[in-house]
Amino acid sequence: MFVLKNAWFTIRRHAARSLVMVLVCLVVAALATTAATVLQADTKARTTDYESQQVDAVISPRKGTKVSPLGWNEYSKYAQRLQMDGMQYKAYFHETADINPEGLTQSGTYSLVGVSDKQAEPTLPHGPFVLDQGKGLDYASQNASGTQTVLISKQMAQANKLKVGDTLTIKDPRQQDQQVKLTVSGIYHYRKAADQAANRAIYTAYPTFAMLGLDTASKPGDPGHELLVAFVLDSPSTYQKFIKELRKDGLKASQYDIDSPSLKDYQRRMEPVHQAADQARTVIILVCLLGGLILLGCLFLMLHGRANEIGMAITIGVHKARLGWQFALETLLLTLPGLALGLALGTAISRPLGRSLFHLGSLASMPHAGLIWKIILIGLAVCLVLALAAAARVAAFRTAQLYTNDLEDEA
Repeated sequence: MFVLKNAWFTIRRHAARSLVMVLVCLVVAALATTAATVLQADTKARTTDYESQQVDAVISPRKGTKVSPLGWNEYSKYAQRLQMDGMQYKAYFHETADINPEGLTQSGTYSLVGVSDKQAEPTLPHGPFVLDQGKGLDYASQNASGTQTVLISKQMAQANKLKVGDTLTIKDPRQQDQQVKLTVSGIYHYRKAADQAANRAIYTAYPTFAMLGLDTASKPGDPGHELLVAFVLDSPSTYQKFIKELRKDGLKASQYDIDSPSLKDYQRRMEPVHQAADQARTVIILVCLLGGLILLGCLFLMLHGRANEIGMAITIGVHKARLGWQFALETLLLTLPGLALGLALGTAISRPLGRSLFHLGSLASMPHAGLIWKIILIGLAVCLVLALAAAARVAAFRTAQLYTNDLEDEA
């Protein structure tokens, strides 16, 4: 009780200095907790979230080479090899070929795009579209229904006075004297501004594209004929294995690139998080450095000029250990509450500050239990070091000073 009473008396006597120490501990703990939460989000984005991504792998000729795009025979060969190696995957694709619909007022080349399924729509040649009228493509029952349906652009519909339910007539590329009727099931527009070629794109389910023979009338790489096949893999690690297997199977890196649009898109979306993490590291360094200097300054002021107090206490019989505990307790009574309040405040403000200050959006989160415990342990270590430094001042006091004028000089 004697030690606690004396420590509290000293704290109250120097209220301004004591308040500064508490506030510094509070601010450092709060900002460090918030910044550490940003680093937590960045680590999660680089590890668990990254590894949980489903990856689409696309093969394309390397720029600057004259090799042709892969065709269905090559894709089938690689797919069979991957199956033999026990690799699990799915696939989506879309294929494009030029067509010449009859009776349209707009001149120019039109293209028919055969789409495998809904998953392929975000990767279409001219970008994703939004349906304005009618129904989207029926990937499941188009062949069974006997009706071949297509989607046309809003611009194309207006220019040719077409509406949902109307038909387009094109020649069968295998038999030019035969005509095929395609029913307009929907009208679309692009999410972004598009050129004339994009607005002349007609979309259909792939069975219709194949039924017309457009997959064999020409080959990928010929004018107007494009093919994109994406292998869908369950994780980035499987994607890396996929690349190694294809390279071993003869797909030369000097001729063909293997890329993942989905991974590139994920990394693009995570770039603000990585930038925020860099800012958070800077905040932690600056806050801890500045806060540490202020605490050391306050500690120096707290210990400076107390040689006379130490000497008087020893003279009346107070043991150095007990006096050292008093000095240590003076720092602990200021730093520990500041640490606790700062940690509580940092936990409360980490999410809103992550959104507003570090622009994390929905990725901003509360600190995990493991992170909180790590900050607590670091904070306790700092408090303990300050307390030991204060106690060391008493331990360093030379009893011989009691019989010299050193006490008066230091006081």
